[in-house]
Amino acid sequence: MQNNENNLKLNDGDRVAVIGCGPAGSFFSFFLLELAERAGLDVSVDIYDSKDFSKCGPAGCNHCGGIVSESLVQILAAEGINIPTDVAQKGIDSYVLHMDVGSVEIKTSVQEKRIASMFRGAGPLGSKDIKYGSFDRYLQELAMNKGARLITDRVKSIGFDIDLPLVNTSEGPSETYNLLVGAVGVNTSALKLFTGLEFGYQQPQTTKTFICEFFLGIETVKKYFGNSMHVFLLNIPRLEFAALVPKGSNVTMVLLGKEIDRGLVHSLLDTPEVKRCFPPDWDNKSWLCQCFPKINIKSAIKPYTDRVVLIGDCATTKLYKNGIGAAYYTAKAAATTAVFKGISDADFHKHYWPACKTISNDNKIGGVVFTFTRVIQRLRFVRRGVLRMTSGEQQKKGLCPRMSMVLWDTFTGSTPYRNILLRAIYPFFLIRFLFETIIGFVSVKKTIKKPNENIEVDALGHLYKDGEAIINQGEAGDCMYVIQAGKVTVVQLKDGKEVKVAELGEGDFFGEMALFDRKIRSATVRSNGDARVLTVDKKTLLLRIQEDPSMALHIMQTIIGRLRKLTEQVSSMKANDRRDWDGRKK
Repeated sequence: MQNNENNLKLNDGDRVAVIGCGPAGSFFSFFLLELAERAGLDVSVDIYDSKDFSKCGPAGCNHCGGIVSESLVQILAAEGINIPTDVAQKGIDSYVLHMDVGSVEIKTSVQEKRIASMFRGAGPLGSKDIKYGSFDRYLQELAMNKGARLITDRVKSIGFDIDLPLVNTSEGPSETYNLLVGAVGVNTSALKLFTGLEFGYQQPQTTKTFICEFFLGIETVKKYFGNSMHVFLLNIPRLEFAALVPKGSNVTMVLLGKEIDRGLVHSLLDTPEVKRCFPPDWDNKSWLCQCFPKINIKSAIKPYTDRVVLIGDCATTKLYKNGIGAAYYTAKAAATTAVFKGISDADFHKHYWPACKTISNDNKIGGVVFTFTRVIQRLRFVRRGVLRMTSGEQQKKGLCPRMSMVLWDTFTGSTPYRNILLRAIYPFFLIRFLFETIIGFVSVKKTIKKPNENIEVDALGHLYKDGEAIINQGEAGDCMYVIQAGKVTVVQLKDGKEVKVAELGEGDFFGEMALFDRKIRSATVRSNGDARVLTVDKKTLLLRIQEDPSMALHIMQTIIGRLRKLTEQVSSMKANDRRDWDGRKK
């Protein structure tokens, strides 16, 4: 392949092929078409994937364990992507840490459900009364609504026709494209298609994990698991991490570690800590389905060349956590590069590869974090110190929750491992942890609270009742809000009277000016009927805008739209007032 790099740009009429329609492939297709539209570029996207996300079990398997992290939920909401209630099966608002010395519940600081658990596909083998949608199908539809074309033929081979990528399917004709994108993950033979191109790409190093599903029924899941993800730090050899994730009628069990096999799985299931989470008559052998999928532990080498780029798991992902988040970051970085910079080897190396390296370098720090975790697992007196410190923070208001924040960020995967390590080596944290460990010779247990019965128990965000104030005029602001469901009314206090300014609905955001200045709120926003609203933290969003300025453009477009609408309303009011004045003169 010999190309003039200056000519390797996407032009009007060019075609893009994406192999794989998981989160990475769908995110890439969505953002490529959105960014191309903003740039005035007319391109087409074909997505190749033979999976049917409406099927359950192995025939449509896409790994049941799916979590959208706290930070990603906020970032997607700011992008205008709100996960529907028929896809997010459970809104997670707390983690429950289980150890042999006791259990403690760690709540989110904003008392809001900002972590989504769902099935990537339609559900596990033998699913009953399916009422939730597939997350991967939802993302697929987002891309298709942007104009992407889905081709369900199986890709048989890929190659080059002179210097253009060539895609051969089992049924259709061969097609040439200007850009070929690999989003095939690490659990499919399709990855060999790209290693066969011989441009220096080497697959990521992987390890085996374990996922299985238990069907308990919606009411049982609510009663025993609530809105919490249950995490286990137990001294079991070869086990790094274990969690139980509630999802509608089911509970997903996820194990991470070394050389995971059935013996290790049963060792965990037979522990008192796991058994206490389930009903007394629970049969721990009644699995709906199970699998031992591979996950990345080291990034790929050179996942790009002229007119070819690999994204998501087959390029890099966060160590043990937030695979969907890594799919989003790598997909958008590749799409931004392709639209605004170019599609040559040099373009991807300069503008796309740094996003992958950021994740890869942070994973090295993650290895250090998990070394500390292994120390906690092996030393009982250290586990007691963790329990004492966390329990004290959760019970006493006003106490800086240093240990709770470290554990929360480790479990959720929302924060870079670098930030977690910096918090863990902070002097005040170490001094207090040492103190709690020294005196922690008496086991302290915390009762796990059961959820309140509520029709909104599974939904993301916070439920506001009719007329309830979400923000008040005159107060300081440090976040913005995205409406997940329902409506809100915006009013301003003028001359002692409230004047209605606007009414906003699902998908709209408000309070965004607090992200860009330090002024007080200029209006009061109240729920108009019941409304669910998601908080987007200022720090989370500004960090993402710094990495990806196109997010600021999305917010600016909305603000400009509101200003135009307000200008039209003012002009209309002036025109009406003039007509009234002219009528009075006559």
